[in-house]
Amino acid sequence: MTGDPRVVWMPGGVRTEIHLAGEETGGSFCLLVDHPPAGWSLPAHRHANEAETIHVAAGEFEIRLDEAPIRLSAGETLHVPRGVIHSTANVGDQAGRRILLFSPAGMERFFLEAGASTADIKPDPAAALAAAIRHGWEFIAQS
Repeated sequence: MTGDPRVVWMPGGVRTEIHLAGEETGGSFCLLVDHPPAGWSLPAHRHANEAETIHVAAGEFEIRLDEAPIRLSAGETLHVPRGVIHSTANVGDQAGRRILLFSPAGMERFFLEAGASTADIKPDPAAALAAAIRHGWEFIAQS
């Protein structure tokens, strides 16, 4: 992609930038950068079609990978294989910044569908959940 990334705002106030989509990578992967605010979290889920690699550029995150908590700070990276249950939380006291790579590409379509075009528009959480399910997310009830 040349020029500025496509930017969407996800539920919870997460600014998400789509830097590379499948059209630019021959379908191999998509590359996003997001900025989760302090206190943001995403419940346990897995992706049916994509592996996810998370690189923390700023902030402090806790990722539960198959129930095991892993703390990631700036400069650290974690790979989540396709189908593995994981959850994420920004446990720092300020907004974080993560570089996300989904392989193969396709996950960017979820963000484009579910996200709002500006921070002033609040995305509908129910519509985002429905879009996530359509794009291969499965949410897992945790005990």
